[in-house]
Amino acid sequence: MLEFLIRNRTIVCFIFFTLFCIIALSLQSTTFTMSIEGVGNMFILPFQFGYHKVQGGVHLLWAGFTELRSVRDELERTRKKLNQFETASEELSEIRRENDRLRAMLSMRPQVQFESIPARIISKDPDNWFRTIVIDRGTGDGIAVNMPVIGFNGENKAVVGKVIEVRRFVSRIQPIISGTMKLGVVFQESRYPGLLSGFTANSSLCLIDYISKSTVVKFGDLVVTSGQGGIFPAGLMVGKVAKTNLMDSNSFQRVLVQPIIDFDRIEEVYVIKKEPDKAMLELLGE
Repeated sequence: MLEFLIRNRTIVCFIFFTLFCIIALSLQSTTFTMSIEGVGNMFILPFQFGYHKVQGGVHLLWAGFTELRSVRDELERTRKKLNQFETASEELSEIRRENDRLRAMLSMRPQVQFESIPARIISKDPDNWFRTIVIDRGTGDGIAVNMPVIGFNGENKAVVGKVIEVRRFVSRIQPIISGTMKLGVVFQESRYPGLLSGFTANSSLCLIDYISKSTVVKFGDLVVTSGQGGIFPAGLMVGKVAKTNLMDSNSFQRVLVQPIIDFDRIEEVYVIKKEPDKAMLELLGE
């Protein structure tokens, strides 16, 4: 019998498999089938639970990445808007400062005794021995060569320089700190006259040379225009005495003057519409 089963094992396995299927189908609703399903579920449920846990974790992780990307995009949009607001705030502050300066110019204009033309400085050229300032007014505004130019330092009105070149819409000014500038001045207290010019190439001081040693010059003495020379009216403030140098080799002293105008910070000036005395300029060779 055993030898028969071994020799015909294929047929025997087929017969047993067929009988098993028939019995399984006939017992689908029995307790035995339920128990088999329970045993199967006992093995399958942990895997199903793990699968759902992994699936939920992956879903949450993907949702987190998506939300993080949305937050990053929103943060970038907010940063751009903030930059726009900061730029607009800076522009608004500059416009406010510009309005304040214009109001100040309008309020100071009546303090200028002569008819004057307000102008803005658009360029400064501190070039060694020759310094110039360019303003945004020209012949179209009635400006001519050798017209005096003044400015304000707070409430103090003082000389800036004179016009040396004029174009249609711009003009060039030679400031009093230029080494080639010559300006007739007097010490307000002693009334002693002198000729003022720029001191050195990169200095903000002016120099009055050839002052007699017998003249008493004190620190802080006010220097004003003398009205001589045919260009500047008399009595305009120029600067204050900063230092005196006595020259042992001769009978003169040199006086250093600190201008009232701060040429590093000045932004607006007034060109006085005063025609120069041409006869005086010809006599002086200018």
